[in-house]
Amino acid sequence: MQIGILDGVMRKRGEDAPWDQLYELARELGFQGMELGVFENYAETRLWREEGRRHLRDTAARVGIETPSICIHSYWKYSFADEDEATREAAGRIAAGAARAAAGVGARDILIPLTCPREVEAEIGRKRWIDGMKKAAPAAEEAGVVFCLENVGRPFANDPADIIRVVDEVGSPAVAVYYDPANAVHTDLDPLEGVSLLRDRIKHVHVKEVGGTYIGDGRVPWAEILAALQEVGYNGWLIFETDATDDPRRAAAKNLEAMRKLLAG
Repeated sequence: MQIGILDGVMRKRGEDAPWDQLYELARELGFQGMELGVFENYAETRLWREEGRRHLRDTAARVGIETPSICIHSYWKYSFADEDEATREAAGRIAAGAARAAAGVGARDILIPLTCPREVEAEIGRKRWIDGMKKAAPAAEEAGVVFCLENVGRPFANDPADIIRVVDEVGSPAVAVYYDPANAVHTDLDPLEGVSLLRDRIKHVHVKEVGGTYIGDGRVPWAEILAALQEVGYNGWLIFETDATDDPRRAAAKNLEAMRKLLAG
């Protein structure tokens, strides 16, 4: 498996370190890839401009590090499950833009959190996400990228069976799962069962802890999870979404060392 890191994990809270600098830092620390995250201002970032994507792709190549995925934090505001139709339409436009952005920087996968306003009933939220992703999937198929839906604790898609229902009803090879075992633990689900059930639907994996700052000192059974992933044939990316702490460089290095030891057995 390859190990990467989400850009924000290398920033101190409130810090605005540019992607160019973070590519350099990720490589210096020993990571093989960096996941780029965009928030509500997604359209203002380099990812949403052709020349910006070219610059990021060239920077990654020069530094010698991959951009395996992009993370669309924007869906915490623009959810396919929202009551407002205009917001759902915006979610669709973001998906199309993300497909172009990912392809432009050479990323294969796009993290899309399965968000839902708390006032929306689970079954309604599920239906809206299925409808939204069915409409969005052709853009990903055309771009040669995959929308990877992440379990973020919302009731319509928290249990593995519910996530499977969403992905399978969309029915596109460009829609899969971005599995976060720590999110499963946080909601009192068994992450090993999640891996066993989701199996080859898993295209990307987030890594962090619950009840601890560093990998191995919390409640997430990472050794067992890695073994379970290998058992179902997963050999993709492990992307750190770990706690940046007050010293992001030290924390990232410590977590990377811990994960390497786990992978070495």
